[in-house]
Amino acid sequence: MSNKESNIEKTNFDAFIQAVGSEIEQAQVRLIVAANAQMLFHYWKVGNYILYHQQLHGWGSKIIKQLAKAIRLHYPEKKGYSERNLTYMCQFAKAYPLRALQSFIETDARLSVPTIQSVTNEVLKLNDKQFTQELTAQIQSIDCQSLAITQEVPAQFEDVGKTVSAIYRMGIREIEEIFLTSPIAKINWTSQMTILDSSLPLGLSYWYTKQSIEMGWSSNVLKLQIDSDLYSRQISNNKVNNFTTTLPAPQSDLANYLLKDPYIFDLAGAKEKADERDIEEQLVKHVTRYLLELLCKGLHNISYANKFIMQSDLN
Repeated sequence: MSNKESNIEKTNFDAFIQAVGSEIEQAQVRLIVAANAQMLFHYWKVGNYILYHQQLHGWGSKIIKQLAKAIRLHYPEKKGYSERNLTYMCQFAKAYPLRALQSFIETDARLSVPTIQSVTNEVLKLNDKQFTQELTAQIQSIDCQSLAITQEVPAQFEDVGKTVSAIYRMGIREIEEIFLTSPIAKINWTSQMTILDSSLPLGLSYWYTKQSIEMGWSSNVLKLQIDSDLYSRQISNNKVNNFTTTLPAPQSDLANYLLKDPYIFDLAGAKEKADERDIEEQLVKHVTRYLLELLCKGLHNISYANKFIMQSDLN
């Protein structure tokens, strides 16, 4: 090995590895956050679809139990479609109709440089907005021809995406872009259920969602903060956090939970037997080995490469 290569190894290799490792961690977060957002969008669409057909056919809540049973029969490996979870999907869709999501995005823009006064004003403004009946009103006003409904019963059950598109009179790709841009798409499902259970007004739902992203809270921490009325304490103490974070920090509770979120892996079709270590290995083992091979080959030192690779296999 030349002196130059030796000097690189001694002085800069640790920093070099650290930089690549940091990129691996950030890539993991970006990947799992994107998967989480798509899962939430799927849940939101399913919730809208169920609510639409409940309204259209006059179905009661028993239809959710029947749907859960049917899904369990046809997709026995899926655990995320229990009666309880399907009910939450409906609550999720009703709590955040499209106009509410658009309002969140508009609020984000206005709070790019937040102050106590601007945060308070925006939260109150959202609290005053009435979106809870919007979805029902839009469902009632749908032109049946927009869903190609005929006298034949099966034709009434259009594709989920097309139905949601008809509800909001907008292309499904446009709807998806709005959903994924909104802060709602950036926290985990258990935290969504925590907020729904808390029956918060819209402005406070927005604030706690943004704080969860900014601070990287787990759902347990989020519940504690809601129960202790953190919003009022922050405002009374004239304390305001940034509202610009869009990804949780790699080492935050939120990021760590997302990397092991059972709802994501259930939807993705991960094996039921996969435990926490298995899931982490699925995400990093092969990419880590590949990167170590590339890095060590760059040093032209096979024994050094083998040492790193063997160590990575032991971990």
